[in-house]
Amino acid sequence: MERLFELSWPKMPAGNRIRYLWQEWLQQHLEEYHGTYLLSLDSLTQSLSLPDNVFEYHIRIGDGLGHCIQAKPDQLPIMTDSVQAVIMSHALDYGDNPSVLLGEVHRSLAPQGVLYVLLYAPMSPWTLKARMQIGRRKKSIPVQSIGIRRYQDWLDLLGFRTLETEVVGCPWWRGFKEFEKKSEMSNSWLSAPIAYMIKAEKKVSTMTPISPLEQREALALGGKLANV
Repeated sequence: MERLFELSWPKMPAGNRIRYLWQEWLQQHLEEYHGTYLLSLDSLTQSLSLPDNVFEYHIRIGDGLGHCIQAKPDQLPIMTDSVQAVIMSHALDYGDNPSVLLGEVHRSLAPQGVLYVLLYAPMSPWTLKARMQIGRRKKSIPVQSIGIRRYQDWLDLLGFRTLETEVVGCPWWRGFKEFEKKSEMSNSWLSAPIAYMIKAEKKVSTMTPISPLEQREALALGGKLANV
């Protein structure tokens, strides 16, 4: 996970603009919490100004922290079903094994725990510009190309339920100079999608029988009666 801790918003494609909308969106959602545990996994999330009076504990995994916890994506030092919220800012875009990391996050979340993920839109104008190295400063190009449909498939397989998807878009008629949020995917075609902000909830496991019930044939007891 070393790459995740070397990221900074100015070095990301459209990073500072996305950061403003992402932080605003998170603050609105985090106001719903009172107590419980928050887990964040990347340097981008650590640099956000998140409210510090809604969670009882904020577990930060990353370098440069007062109490640094070093961990591998497939071996998070978090107890199963122990945290109520997880925030990842482009951690899946720059991680080596995003699906494995997502599986560990699912394991760490308590039932009905919520996952907040910021994800780049593949082949966005800013990503293409970074790949072509146009501009004065070279941008850090995402390692992974994860579309919203692929990410949704991962969520479904793990046992998440998507609660909200916000599209960070840029209206093409404004010359790609202003960003806006569109809560409805059907309206996002009016803008060039830059990133997605997704809120998902871990489903509660249902009870299933360990073994099928034993079935026995009815025995006749004489006359017309039977032992059912």
